[in-house]
Amino acid sequence: MARNRLDTLAALRVVAEHGSFTRAAADLGVTQSALSHAIRRLEHDIGQRLLSRTTRSVAPTAVGAALLTRLGPALDEISAALSQVAAGADQPSGLLRLTMGRDAAKLLVLPMLPAFREAHPRIQIEIAATDALEDLVQGRFDGGIRMGDRLEQDMIARRLTKETRPVVVATPDYLDQAGRPARPEDLAGHACLGYRMHSAGRVMPWRFVGRTGEVTFRDATTMVFNDGALLRQGAIRGLGLACLWHHMVAEDLQAGRLESVLDDHIGLLPGFYLYYPSREVSPAMSLFAEALVAWCRRPRSP
Repeated sequence: MARNRLDTLAALRVVAEHGSFTRAAADLGVTQSALSHAIRRLEHDIGQRLLSRTTRSVAPTAVGAALLTRLGPALDEISAALSQVAAGADQPSGLLRLTMGRDAAKLLVLPMLPAFREAHPRIQIEIAATDALEDLVQGRFDGGIRMGDRLEQDMIARRLTKETRPVVVATPDYLDQAGRPARPEDLAGHACLGYRMHSAGRVMPWRFVGRTGEVTFRDATTMVFNDGALLRQGAIRGLGLACLWHHMVAEDLQAGRLESVLDDHIGLLPGFYLYYPSREVSPAMSLFAEALVAWCRRPRSP
């Protein structure tokens, strides 16, 4: 009842404004007979005449005028709300939930967010920064960013950065005192700082390329951290050698706070990828994906 009456009340106001069923019907895009029948049915339901009809004009009765005066603001509010929704149809909104490591958030996402926010102010973004491999579906995430060798299976993946490589680093003072390892086997005599992976619950092995193929070093002989930022700080404080992604310590290497060793024994690994469960993504996720990919592929100044 209420749903049908809302349309009829809106039509009643149009009839009253035009003072004519003919002009009101043309404005509403309905037939004159259908419009007249709807108004009469409303009058029958409430037991009051709302319009006074003559052969030349139509005007609200006292009851009809009082009703329109009271309902006018509500009808205007409904019309404004619908217009606002229509105007924002081409401006995606809603919450976009993303999972990624802290380094991906710092290096890739945070720098592009100001421009994205300005272009799409109606889109809210929630970033879950963690080194753990979150299940997108169970965690209700729209997408994630991970290194290429850590992607979940059956995901749609879009490359963000080129291949990268880990680096084994330490402070110059540590290397001067403990010596610089020339081969992966030399690590056995060094203090090595390990990283415990959240997903696997074990210390991440260091992988090298030796004369006989891949060489794996698993011993963290001094300390173990479960956070990459803390692992970097441990290396900077001279606690020992640490194996970290190059992008995490690029500034430290350039500034001389850290030095890298065993570079010739470390191979390239896949870079960062944006991934999501399905090609059917929300408009907000589609816009974010395109903006992030474009930002990551922009020309770098020399």
